Amino acid sequence: MLSAITSAHESIYLEMYIFEGDTRDYDFLSALEESAKRGVQVKIILDALGSSALPKAAVERLRKAGAEVLFFSFLFRRTHRKMLVVDERIAFVGGVNIGKHFALWKDLQVRFSGKNVVGAVVRSFARMYRQCGGKDDLLQNIGRPSVLQKTKLWFVEHGVGERRHTLRRHYEERIGRAKKRIVLVTPYLMPPRWLLAQLDQALIRGVAVDVLVPRKTDHAFVDRANWYYVSFISDLGAPCHLFPEMNHAKAMLIDGEEGMLGSQNLDTLSFDWNAEAGVFFHEAGMVRDLTRIIEGWLSEAQLFDPSKEKKLRWYDKVLGFFLRALGFSFLK
Repeated sequence: MLSAITSAHESIYLEMYIFEGDTRDYDFLSALEESAKRGVQVKIILDALGSSALPKAAVERLRKAGAEVLFFSFLFRRTHRKMLVVDERIAFVGGVNIGKHFALWKDLQVRFSGKNVVGAVVRSFARMYRQCGGKDDLLQNIGRPSVLQKTKLWFVEHGVGERRHTLRRHYEERIGRAKKRIVLVTPYLMPPRWLLAQLDQALIRGVAVDVLVPRKTDHAFVDRANWYYVSFISDLGAPCHLFPEMNHAKAMLIDGEEGMLGSQNLDTLSFDWNAEAGVFFHEAGMVRDLTRIIEGWLSEAQLFDPSKEKKLRWYDKVLGFFLRALGFSFLK
Protein backbone atom coordinates (compact mmCIF):
# COMPACT_ATOMS: atom_id res chain seq x y z
CA MET A 1 0.00 0.00 0.00
CA LEU A 2 2.83 2.40 0.85
CA SER A 3 4.60 1.57 -2.38
CA ALA A 4 1.44 2.34 -4.37
CA ILE A 5 1.00 5.66 -2.56
CA THR A 6 4.59 6.79 -3.10
CA SER A 7 4.46 5.88 -6.81
CA ALA A 8 1.02 7.46 -7.49
CA HIS A 9 0.85 9.77 -10.50
CA GLU A 10 -2.69 11.15 -10.50
CA SER A 11 -4.91 10.24 -7.54
CA ILE A 12 -5.09 8.54 -4.15
CA TYR A 13 -8.44 7.70 -2.56
CA LEU A 14 -8.14 6.40 1.01
CA GLU A 15 -11.05 5.41 3.27
CA MET A 16 -10.21 4.15 6.75
CA TYR A 17 -12.05 3.31 9.93
CA ILE A 18 -8.93 3.86 12.05
CA PHE A 19 -6.03 6.08 11.01
CA GLU A 20 -3.81 6.93 13.97
CA GLY A 21 -0.83 8.52 12.24
CA ASP A 22 1.70 6.80 14.51
CA THR A 23 2.99 4.15 12.12
CA ARG A 24 6.71 4.85 12.43
CA ASP A 25 7.91 1.97 10.27
CA TYR A 26 4.93 2.35 7.92
CA ASP A 27 4.67 6.11 7.67
CA PHE A 28 1.38 6.57 5.80
CA LEU A 29 1.00 10.12 7.07
CA SER A 30 4.25 11.32 5.48
CA ALA A 31 3.67 9.28 2.30
CA LEU A 32 0.24 10.87 1.78
CA GLU A 33 1.60 14.31 2.63
CA GLU A 34 4.47 14.03 0.14
CA SER A 35 2.17 12.70 -2.59
CA ALA A 36 -0.18 15.66 -2.14
CA LYS A 37 2.75 18.10 -2.25
CA ARG A 38 3.89 16.77 -5.63
CA GLY A 39 0.47 17.36 -7.12
CA VAL A 40 -1.33 14.03 -6.70
CA GLN A 41 -5.04 14.45 -5.93
CA VAL A 42 -5.30 12.98 -2.41
CA LYS A 43 -8.80 12.38 -1.01
CA ILE A 44 -9.11 10.87 2.46
CA ILE A 45 -12.26 9.76 4.29
CA LEU A 46 -11.88 8.81 7.96
CA ASP A 47 -14.45 7.65 10.46
CA ALA A 48 -14.91 10.37 13.07
CA LEU A 49 -15.06 7.90 15.97
CA GLY A 50 -12.58 5.29 14.76
CA SER A 51 -9.96 7.92 13.86
CA SER A 52 -10.61 10.21 16.82
CA ALA A 53 -7.06 9.55 18.09
CA LEU A 54 -5.55 11.15 14.98
CA PRO A 55 -4.05 14.46 16.16
CA LYS A 56 -5.48 17.66 14.70
CA ALA A 57 -1.93 18.63 13.77
CA ALA A 58 -1.71 15.57 11.52
CA VAL A 59 -4.95 16.52 9.76
CA GLU A 60 -3.63 20.04 9.25
CA ARG A 61 -0.37 18.66 7.83
CA LEU A 62 -2.33 16.76 5.22
CA ARG A 63 -4.60 19.67 4.36
CA LYS A 64 -1.71 22.10 4.16
CA ALA A 65 -0.01 19.76 1.69
CA GLY A 66 -3.13 19.87 -0.51
CA ALA A 67 -4.97 16.71 0.57
CA GLU A 68 -8.70 16.82 1.20
CA VAL A 69 -9.57 15.16 4.52
CA LEU A 70 -13.21 14.40 5.31
CA PHE A 71 -14.80 12.73 8.33
CA PHE A 72 -17.76 10.35 8.29
CA SER A 73 -19.83 11.33 11.33
CA PHE A 74 -23.27 9.86 11.90
CA LEU A 75 -24.86 9.06 15.25
CA PHE A 76 -25.03 5.25 15.13
CA ARG A 77 -23.32 4.45 11.83
CA ARG A 78 -19.62 4.08 11.10
CA THR A 79 -17.60 3.68 7.96
CA HIS A 80 -15.78 0.53 8.95
CA ARG A 81 -14.17 0.17 5.52
CA LYS A 82 -10.44 -0.11 4.85
CA MET A 83 -9.90 0.82 1.18
CA LEU A 84 -7.20 2.40 -0.93
CA VAL A 85 -7.38 3.22 -4.64
CA VAL A 86 -4.35 4.57 -6.51
CA ASP A 87 -4.58 6.22 -9.95
CA GLU A 88 -7.96 4.46 -10.38
CA ARG A 89 -5.93 1.42 -11.50
CA ILE A 90 -5.01 -0.42 -8.30
CA ALA A 91 -7.25 -1.08 -5.29
CA PHE A 92 -6.73 -2.56 -1.83
CA VAL A 93 -9.62 -3.87 0.28
CA GLY A 94 -9.64 -5.81 3.55
CA GLY A 95 -9.46 -5.53 7.31
CA VAL A 96 -6.23 -3.60 7.95
CA ASN A 97 -6.46 -0.36 9.96
CA ILE A 98 -3.54 2.12 10.04
CA GLY A 99 -1.86 2.32 13.45
CA LYS A 100 1.40 1.01 14.89
CA HIS A 101 -0.08 -1.73 17.08
CA PHE A 102 -2.10 -3.16 14.16
CA ALA A 103 1.20 -4.22 12.58
CA LEU A 104 1.39 -6.91 15.29
CA TRP A 105 -1.99 -8.44 14.38
CA LYS A 106 -2.78 -11.15 11.87
CA ASP A 107 -4.94 -9.66 9.14
CA LEU A 108 -5.87 -9.85 5.46
CA GLN A 109 -5.85 -7.31 2.66
CA VAL A 110 -6.24 -8.00 -1.07
CA ARG A 111 -4.65 -6.00 -3.90
CA PHE A 112 -6.29 -6.10 -7.32
CA SER A 113 -6.37 -4.30 -10.64
CA GLY A 114 -8.67 -4.30 -13.65
CA LYS A 115 -10.82 -1.51 -15.05
CA ASN A 116 -14.24 -2.86 -14.06
CA VAL A 117 -13.57 -4.00 -10.52
CA VAL A 118 -11.38 -1.01 -9.59
CA GLY A 119 -14.03 1.22 -11.17
CA ALA A 120 -16.57 -0.26 -8.76
CA VAL A 121 -14.37 0.68 -5.79
CA VAL A 122 -13.93 4.20 -7.17
CA ARG A 123 -17.71 4.61 -7.55
CA SER A 124 -18.24 3.32 -4.02
CA PHE A 125 -15.65 5.77 -2.67
CA ALA A 126 -17.31 8.58 -4.65
CA ARG A 127 -20.70 7.78 -3.09
CA MET A 128 -19.17 7.96 0.39
CA TYR A 129 -17.28 11.13 -0.59
CA ARG A 130 -20.55 12.83 -1.53
CA GLN A 131 -22.18 11.69 1.74
CA CYS A 132 -19.31 13.31 3.65
CA GLY A 133 -19.71 16.64 1.85
CA GLY A 134 -16.94 16.37 -0.71
CA LYS A 135 -17.18 18.97 -3.49
CA ASP A 136 -14.62 17.89 -6.09
CA ASP A 137 -16.35 17.82 -9.48
CA LEU A 138 -14.40 14.76 -10.63
CA LEU A 139 -15.80 12.58 -7.86
CA GLN A 140 -19.16 14.35 -7.82
CA ASN A 141 -19.83 13.36 -11.42
CA ILE A 142 -18.86 9.69 -11.36
CA GLY A 143 -21.95 7.85 -12.61
CA ARG A 144 -23.47 4.41 -12.34
CA PRO A 145 -21.85 1.36 -13.96
CA SER A 146 -23.29 -0.19 -17.08
CA VAL A 147 -25.28 -3.43 -16.83
CA LEU A 148 -22.35 -5.35 -18.31
CA GLN A 149 -20.01 -4.06 -15.60
CA LYS A 150 -22.46 -4.96 -12.85
CA THR A 151 -22.64 -8.58 -13.93
CA LYS A 152 -18.85 -9.00 -13.83
CA LEU A 153 -18.05 -7.32 -10.52
CA TRP A 154 -17.00 -9.16 -7.41
CA PHE A 155 -16.43 -6.08 -5.25
CA VAL A 156 -19.23 -5.76 -2.69
CA GLU A 157 -20.15 -2.53 -0.93
CA HIS A 158 -22.53 -2.50 1.98
CA GLY A 159 -24.27 0.23 3.97
CA VAL A 160 -23.61 2.98 1.41
CA GLY A 161 -26.73 4.76 0.16
CA GLU A 162 -29.45 2.23 -0.52
CA ARG A 163 -27.10 -0.76 -0.27
CA ARG A 164 -28.03 -1.58 3.31
CA HIS A 165 -28.28 -5.40 3.29
CA THR A 166 -25.82 -6.45 0.59
CA LEU A 167 -23.63 -8.55 2.86
CA ARG A 168 -26.53 -10.48 4.36
CA ARG A 169 -27.73 -11.44 0.88
CA HIS A 170 -24.28 -12.63 -0.17
CA TYR A 171 -23.71 -14.63 3.02
CA GLU A 172 -27.15 -16.25 2.83
CA GLU A 173 -26.67 -17.20 -0.83
CA ARG A 174 -23.23 -18.72 -0.35
CA ILE A 175 -23.84 -20.50 2.94
CA GLY A 176 -27.20 -21.72 1.63
CA ARG A 177 -25.65 -23.43 -1.42
CA ALA A 178 -22.53 -24.81 0.29
CA LYS A 179 -22.18 -28.57 -0.19
CA LYS A 180 -18.98 -29.62 1.58
CA ARG A 181 -17.33 -27.13 3.92
CA ILE A 182 -17.64 -23.59 5.24
CA VAL A 183 -14.74 -21.88 7.03
CA LEU A 184 -15.37 -18.57 8.79
CA VAL A 185 -12.63 -16.30 10.19
CA THR A 186 -13.56 -13.34 12.41
CA PRO A 187 -12.10 -11.46 15.38
CA TYR A 188 -15.50 -10.66 16.91
CA LEU A 189 -18.13 -13.40 16.96
CA MET A 190 -21.57 -12.02 17.78
CA PRO A 191 -23.58 -13.36 14.82
CA PRO A 192 -27.12 -12.21 14.05
CA ARG A 193 -29.88 -14.78 14.53
CA TRP A 194 -30.30 -15.32 10.77
CA LEU A 195 -26.61 -16.21 10.40
CA LEU A 196 -26.81 -18.74 13.23
CA ALA A 197 -29.86 -20.24 11.52
CA GLN A 198 -28.00 -20.45 8.19
CA LEU A 199 -25.07 -22.25 9.83
CA ASP A 200 -27.43 -24.62 11.65
CA GLN A 201 -29.18 -25.49 8.38
CA ALA A 202 -25.82 -26.10 6.70
CA LEU A 203 -24.83 -28.50 9.48
CA ILE A 204 -28.16 -30.32 9.14
CA ARG A 205 -27.42 -30.74 5.40
CA GLY A 206 -24.13 -32.39 6.31
CA VAL A 207 -21.87 -29.44 5.48
CA ALA A 208 -18.77 -29.16 7.68
CA VAL A 209 -18.43 -25.75 9.39
CA ASP A 210 -15.23 -24.47 11.00
CA VAL A 211 -14.93 -21.15 12.83
CA LEU A 212 -11.63 -19.44 13.68
CA VAL A 213 -11.50 -16.69 16.33
CA PRO A 214 -8.66 -15.32 18.49
CA ARG A 215 -8.49 -16.70 22.01
CA LYS A 216 -8.14 -13.10 23.22
CA THR A 217 -9.16 -9.94 21.41
CA ASP A 218 -8.32 -6.33 22.26
CA HIS A 219 -11.40 -6.04 24.53
CA ALA A 220 -11.72 -8.27 27.61
CA PHE A 221 -15.51 -8.10 27.85
CA VAL A 222 -15.85 -8.83 24.10
CA ASP A 223 -13.87 -12.00 24.85
CA ARG A 224 -16.72 -13.07 27.14
CA ALA A 225 -19.27 -12.55 24.35
CA ASN A 226 -17.01 -14.40 21.91
CA TRP A 227 -16.77 -17.23 24.41
CA TYR A 228 -20.55 -17.52 24.66
CA TYR A 229 -21.01 -17.77 20.88
CA VAL A 230 -18.06 -20.14 20.49
CA SER A 231 -19.80 -22.40 23.01
CA PHE A 232 -23.15 -22.00 21.28
CA ILE A 233 -21.80 -22.78 17.79
CA SER A 234 -19.77 -25.71 19.11
CA ASP A 235 -22.95 -27.15 20.59
CA LEU A 236 -24.54 -26.96 17.14
CA GLY A 237 -21.76 -29.21 15.86
CA ALA A 238 -19.31 -26.76 14.31
CA PRO A 239 -15.71 -26.99 15.56
CA CYS A 240 -14.38 -23.65 16.79
CA HIS A 241 -10.66 -22.96 16.70
CA LEU A 242 -8.94 -20.54 19.10
CA PHE A 243 -6.00 -18.69 17.55
CA PRO A 244 -3.20 -17.87 20.05
CA GLU A 245 -2.64 -14.28 18.80
CA MET A 246 -4.93 -11.40 17.90
CA ASN A 247 -6.29 -12.30 14.47
CA HIS A 248 -8.25 -9.42 12.93
CA ALA A 249 -8.94 -11.06 9.55
CA LYS A 250 -12.50 -11.34 8.24
CA ALA A 251 -12.82 -14.13 5.68
CA MET A 252 -14.93 -17.02 4.43
CA LEU A 253 -14.19 -20.10 2.31
CA ILE A 254 -16.95 -22.10 0.62
CA ASP A 255 -16.27 -25.68 -0.59
CA GLY A 256 -12.68 -24.77 -1.41
CA GLU A 257 -14.00 -23.04 -4.53
CA GLU A 258 -15.01 -19.54 -3.45
CA GLY A 259 -13.41 -17.04 -1.11
CA MET A 260 -14.39 -13.82 0.58
CA LEU A 261 -12.47 -11.24 2.55
CA GLY A 262 -13.31 -7.74 3.62
CA SER A 263 -13.84 -5.37 6.52
CA GLN A 264 -16.93 -6.95 8.08
CA ASN A 265 -17.05 -8.70 11.44
CA LEU A 266 -19.61 -11.41 12.14
CA ASP A 267 -21.78 -9.10 14.23
CA THR A 268 -24.96 -7.07 13.99
CA LEU A 269 -23.03 -3.83 13.73
CA SER A 270 -21.37 -4.88 10.46
CA PHE A 271 -24.47 -6.42 8.89
CA ASP A 272 -27.05 -3.80 9.91
CA TRP A 273 -25.31 -0.48 10.62
CA ASN A 274 -21.80 0.00 9.29
CA ALA A 275 -20.54 0.82 5.83
CA GLU A 276 -18.39 -2.16 4.83
CA ALA A 277 -16.50 -3.39 1.76
CA GLY A 278 -15.31 -6.79 0.63
CA VAL A 279 -14.59 -9.06 -2.31
CA PHE A 280 -16.04 -12.43 -3.27
CA PHE A 281 -14.04 -14.47 -5.77
CA HIS A 282 -13.85 -17.82 -7.59
CA GLU A 283 -10.42 -17.25 -9.17
CA ALA A 284 -8.47 -20.46 -8.49
CA GLY A 285 -5.18 -18.80 -7.56
CA MET A 286 -6.82 -16.43 -5.08
CA VAL A 287 -8.86 -19.23 -3.49
CA ARG A 288 -5.70 -21.34 -3.25
CA ASP A 289 -3.79 -18.51 -1.53
CA LEU A 290 -6.61 -17.82 0.93
CA THR A 291 -6.97 -21.54 1.68
CA ARG A 292 -3.24 -21.86 2.36
CA ILE A 293 -3.30 -18.90 4.76
CA ILE A 294 -6.39 -20.05 6.66
CA GLU A 295 -5.29 -23.69 6.89
CA GLY A 296 -1.98 -22.44 8.31
CA TRP A 297 -3.87 -20.48 10.95
CA LEU A 298 -6.06 -23.48 11.77
CA SER A 299 -2.95 -25.60 12.30
CA GLU A 300 -1.72 -23.08 14.88
CA ALA A 301 -5.06 -22.82 16.67
CA GLN A 302 -6.37 -24.92 19.53
CA LEU A 303 -9.70 -26.71 19.10
CA PHE A 304 -12.28 -25.45 21.57
CA ASP A 305 -13.10 -28.18 24.08
CA PRO A 306 -15.76 -27.08 26.59
CA SER A 307 -14.68 -29.75 29.06
CA LYS A 308 -11.20 -28.21 29.28
CA GLU A 309 -12.09 -24.52 29.15
CA LYS A 310 -13.45 -22.11 31.73
CA LYS A 311 -17.16 -22.45 32.30
CA LEU A 312 -19.68 -19.93 31.06
CA ARG A 313 -21.14 -17.63 33.67
CA TRP A 314 -24.74 -16.47 33.72
CA TYR A 315 -23.71 -12.97 32.67
CA ASP A 316 -21.87 -14.24 29.56
CA LYS A 317 -25.18 -15.05 27.91
CA VAL A 318 -26.62 -11.65 28.90
CA LEU A 319 -23.51 -9.83 27.68
CA GLY A 320 -23.46 -11.79 24.43
CA PHE A 321 -27.14 -11.02 23.79
CA PHE A 322 -26.77 -7.27 24.36
CA LEU A 323 -23.54 -6.96 22.39
CA ARG A 324 -25.16 -8.77 19.48
CA ALA A 325 -28.42 -6.84 19.69
CA LEU A 326 -26.97 -3.36 20.19
CA GLY A 327 -23.60 -3.57 18.48
CA PHE A 328 -20.57 -1.58 19.61
CA SER A 329 -18.96 1.09 17.50
CA PHE A 330 -15.43 0.54 18.78
CA LEU A 331 -15.04 -2.94 17.29
CA LYS A 332 -12.25 -2.70 14.75
